[in-house]
Amino acid sequence: MFQNNPLLAQLKQQIEASKEYVAGVVKASDKAFGFLECDKKSYFIPPAEMKKVMHGDSVKAVVKRDGDKEQVEIDSLLEPMLDRFIAQVRLNKEGKLQLAVDHPSIKQTIPANTHKKVTEKLENGDWVVAQLKTHPLRDDRFFFAQVTQFICKESDNFAPWWVTLARHEQPREPVANEKKL
Repeated sequence: MFQNNPLLAQLKQQIEASKEYVAGVVKASDKAFGFLECDKKSYFIPPAEMKKVMHGDSVKAVVKRDGDKEQVEIDSLLEPMLDRFIAQVRLNKEGKLQLAVDHPSIKQTIPANTHKKVTEKLENGDWVVAQLKTHPLRDDRFFFAQVTQFICKESDNFAPWWVTLARHEQPREPVANEKKL
């Protein structure tokens, strides 16, 4: 009865056209909520919507008004904050691999697995390079990453330097000088 109904399709188009869309960058707070920073304005993101995004994600959202309060409902992901990132290993109670992103505004840990080329046994505190594989807005799932490179153990005295080199994708050994004739 409602399939291929032109009046229903027209009503759906009118509802979609009446929605106010905004695009901006997500700014997480210390609490569970966040804000969508747009060109001229900032919109409140409720905790339920913040579970779908991460600090720094560029998103498109629908503005919802309740009296004088404005908040957004996340519609789609424009660009994720994370792609390749540096993280510290955290093993949960069951021994499952979790990654704590090395960024001051990203507090949540991301579940992960290791790529087959990573042969080291990972322990709490180890530094790794990871790739974000799934995003809740892109893949209709949850955040999930894959460890692609082992950097160093937490106890390594040179850890800050190795992490910095890995962040900028630089080799650990100095580049050999070419001999000029």
